[in-house]
Parts: sequence; structure tokens; C-alpha cells
Amino acid sequence: MRKYSTSLSSVFACLLFSPAANADFFNEYMIDPEDGQLDASRYISQTPLGFLPVPSIITEPAVGTGLALMGLFFHDTDKNKHTEHTEKPLLPKSISIVGAMKTENGTWGAGVGHIAFWQEDTLRYRGFAGYADINLDFYSLAGRELNKPIALNLHGPGVLQQLTKRIPGSNFFAGVKQFYRGVDIALAEPLLTGNNIIDEQLAVLNDQLSKKINTSGLGGVLEFDNRNNPLNPEKGFNYRAEYMVFNDSIGSDVDYQSAQIKGLNYWQLSPKTNFSFRYQYDGVFADGDTRLPVYVLPFIDLRGIAKSRYQGTDVLVAEVELTYKINQRWRINGFTGLGKASYSFSDIGSADPQTTLGAGFRYLIAKRYGFTMGLDIAKGPEESTIYIQAGSSW
Repeated sequence: MRKYSTSLSSVFACLLFSPAANADFFNEYMIDPEDGQLDASRYISQTPLGFLPVPSIITEPAVGTGLALMGLFFHDTDKNKHTEHTEKPLLPKSISIVGAMKTENGTWGAGVGHIAFWQEDTLRYRGFAGYADINLDFYSLAGRELNKPIALNLHGPGVLQQLTKRIPGSNFFAGVKQFYRGVDIALAEPLLTGNNIIDEQLAVLNDQLSKKINTSGLGGVLEFDNRNNPLNPEKGFNYRAEYMVFNDSIGSDVDYQSAQIKGLNYWQLSPKTNFSFRYQYDGVFADGDTRLPVYVLPFIDLRGIAKSRYQGTDVLVAEVELTYKINQRWRINGFTGLGKASYSFSDIGSADPQTTLGAGFRYLIAKRYGFTMGLDIAKGPEESTIYIQAGSSW
């Protein structure tokens, strides 16, 4: 098997000064010898510059149009690096992430992350750290809807870490999760005249403006995962439950608890057709006199609905997706979703449903890992949105 020891300087020299070498490099590392199609598997796993750039146009309604660039660095085992042909996708040892974004409403952010599947996928780690300055519209405050949104600026750092261990001989994982964010809240725009803010809501808003609020939490995670590929599954199930506690003993300025129950279900209906179903519950719980920061409340998270558009202390979401493979590389998908947000779990059944509908396509850009990239167009209750997708839809 051929060994690769190309230095960074020689790679740059080939790319900059030798068109012929450039073409040879592209054909060697970016074209799949089996089907002659564009494929980044060898470039990702066998070169010193092996990373997958993910540029995208941001069309998220919550923050406006903008640009984002993310780099995915795949770190592989020696065994995987020299595996030329495989029937099933390989799982990399880890993936490092570097990214930055900026939008037209002044929102910007940058961060780094790491996703690892250690010790032959018996130990999993996820870690992200970054800083963001976000201008975001909120449509409710202190449990009451507003007839006109409030534009708030949220800026500060955030850190997320999760470590889970496989229970021997099973597909169950158990572990811990840590989450911290320090957020300064300010008005991004003056309050609109005619906004129906009552004295209670104004008191909550004034209490949170122009001050840094730290929310720091620790919790436990229990997960079942038998998906055939965590990066882009086609069959299998992933069920997950987590519970976190935020209080002053671990550095939080606000005392509350959060819970999440999530299920991802994937079925292979035929060699060309896949069906998937996602359901998710998010909730936050606090004493009656605790004033939660407006950004702490969960929201309906569906393609086609702006972030934080529909918030509550209890949020339920369901989404289905059908995918058809045109050939090994190209596939098309259609999806629809429904979400409900309420300020009481007992009221979720009577909450107004918010629905979405959309379609898109995917291209298998790294066959070795079963990794796809593509685009979705989704229509929600208010508007239509385009999403650049890398990896699994969820």
C-alpha cells in the first residue's frame, strides 16, 4: 500500500506553481477511481491539508442573510486511511470544526469544536466553544405574547461539552454534559411604539438589560444508538434523554432545570428509498418567582421557522423526511414538520400548531464516511428559507 508523506510546503508549491501537478493532485485525491465522480474521501484522510470546507449563504429569517464558512478536519485511524474499498461507511476517530459567520443585521460569531469516537466507538465526546454577537427578534416575554417583536442584542462566550461511555455489550451510552454561556443583553433597536408590553414584562426586560447573565449547568445523558452511520444514518434508531441543573453552586446566576427527550428513527424502505422520523420535547423548569432570561426558553426548531419565533417553557416537535436515491451520489428529499410551544405542559395539546413543508437534495461528497452535502428549501407559517446542509438533516 502506498505511503503518503507530502509536506505542507510541497502541497502549497504544487497548487501555486504547477498547473499540471495541480491537476494531478485533484485527480488523485478528489476523484473517486471507482465511478470517476467528485469525492473528497482521499483528500480528507490522506493529505496534510485534509479538511472539508463548507461555505454557505445564511438565509435564517431570525438573523437575516449572511455568509458562513466552516472547515471540517477528519482525523482517522491508520487502518481507515488505507482502506480503499468498503461496503459500509467508516467512522473517523474524530472531527475538528472551525467556523465563522456574519449576517446583514450585524450578527456575527466564531467558534471551534471537536467530535470524537474514541476506543472503537466505546467513548464519545462532543465539545464546542465560541463567541457570538447576535441580534435577534423575540415574540414573547415573561410568558406573554407580544403583538410586535422586541429586537435584542445577545453577546458573549459559550462552552458545551459532553462525554458518554458505551455500556459494554450494548448500544446504550451514559454520561455527563456541561454547558456554560455568559450573555450580555441589550436592546438592538428602540422599542417599537404600540408594542403591548405590560408593566410585568417591562420589569423583566429592564432587569435583564445591560448586565451579564451567567448560566452554568451540569447534567446526565442516557442514549441508545444503533444507527448504521452517526454522521449520515440511513437505518437504525437514536433515542436520547438528558436532564440538567443550573444553579449558583456551579456558577449560574439563574437557578432552573432543563430536560430534553429526543428520538431519531431511520428506516430503509427499499434500496433506493429511506424514511425518517424525528420527535423531540424540550422543557425548562424553575420556581414561580424566578425570571428566566428570554434566550433560555426553548423554541420550535424546524426548517422553515425562524429561531426563537415560537417559544415556551414546553416545546414539542415532530418531523418526517422521505429520501430517494437517484444514483449512488445524488438523492432528493421531501419533509414536513409540526411544532407546538406552550408555557405549561398541560396546555401543549391546545397550543396552536406550526407546520412546515420543504424539499431538497444531497450529494455524497465523501463516500468513505457516507458524508453528504446539499440544500433544503423550507416553507413555514411566515416565510420560505434556504438551508445549506452538511451531514445528517438532524
